[in-house]
Formats: sequence, C-alpha cells, structure tokens
Amino acid sequence: MNIVNFARSVLLRSRVLFASTVLGAAMFGVSTTAIADEALWEALAEGGKVVLLRHTKSEEAEAERSMHLDAGGDCSQEVQLTDEGRAQAEALGRALKERGIEVDGVLSSEFCRARQTAEAVFGEYERWDALNLIAAMPEGESEWLIEDVRDRMSEFEGAGNLFLVSHRPNINTIVFENVEAGSLVVMRPEGMGSVEVLGVIPVESYH
Repeated sequence: MNIVNFARSVLLRSRVLFASTVLGAAMFGVSTTAIADEALWEALAEGGKVVLLRHTKSEEAEAERSMHLDAGGDCSQEVQLTDEGRAQAEALGRALKERGIEVDGVLSSEFCRARQTAEAVFGEYERWDALNLIAAMPEGESEWLIEDVRDRMSEFEGAGNLFLVSHRPNINTIVFENVEAGSLVVMRPEGMGSVEVLGVIPVESYH
C-alpha cells in the first residue's frame, strides 16, 4: 500500500472510531475521554495490537543537541529523560502490569531518551534504527526506514502486543497523530501495509 492510500486508510478508520465513541458517551452522559481511554486499555488487554509510544518527558535542548545520537551510546552526550519523564515511564510500566497487558516485543529508537523510556517501562527491548528521530536519519534513507516500520506494524500477529518507542515527528509521519510525551497510539494491524488506529492513550491516563 502506498503512502497516500495508507494515510486515507488510517484517517478514515480513526474518524469512524472517534465518532462512534463520542456518540456513545453523549448518549450515556459519561466523559468521552474516560470512555475512550478505558476502551483502549481493554483493547490492549485483548492482545494482538501494535503501539507507538512517544518517549516520556525529556530535557529541553537546542535542535543540534536534540538530534545528536552518540556513536558509543553515551547518554551523557545526548538529551535524556527528566525526573518527571522517568516517573512517567515507571508509572506506565506499573499500569501495564496491573492491567495484565501482555508484551510480545519492544522495539526502540537508538536515542537515549527512547531507550531510557523502553528500559523503565519494559526492562528489555531491542534497538531499531528505523525508529530513530527522522531528522537525524542518514540523508535519503528516512523514507524507506519509515516504510519498514509501517510494514512491521501491519504484519504483526502476536497474541500479546508489540510496542515501538519513538519520537513525535516519526509518529506524526507514520500514523498522522501529533502526540505529547508519554502518549501511546494504539493500533490494530491489518496486513498489506494497513493498520487501524484505535486511538491515543495520553500520559494523564496512567501517571
């Protein structure tokens, strides 16, 4: 599926789901946000979902430092999580365990702030350069690396859930969601380069 059709598929499915959620909330006089968040947690508990997780809150920095990926993996040379960001990540880890959400795999950007998030939430993870900050990818490689991510997401078939820890520009490019630090975009893989975006769980839902 090319990027235009992928975009149409994701946006159409997201709008239909959002409309039905809002209608249900209005009928029963319940907070739309609360219903949407709980429905997404339940979807994760069912398994078989893919999640794009934006790393939790990190230090503020100029663009040059923000895009720096240390070749030796020395986090002191990169932007790192703040104390609040670490607390957010730990809170998410607890929330996943308390809700009995099964994790089949965790892939993370090689940037320290993403790896620190993955470690604090899940403990174990695999580094994947296709999740690195887009602006820092080698020239001419970003398009096919992002396509690799889309393919990996759409073809997932595990009984648990696949989590991918990345950055806001990447998530916006991949599924057209502009999310805050610590937010999770929950998707149902459909194969052939397609996913159904079920919604976004904000950091406030677990922290």
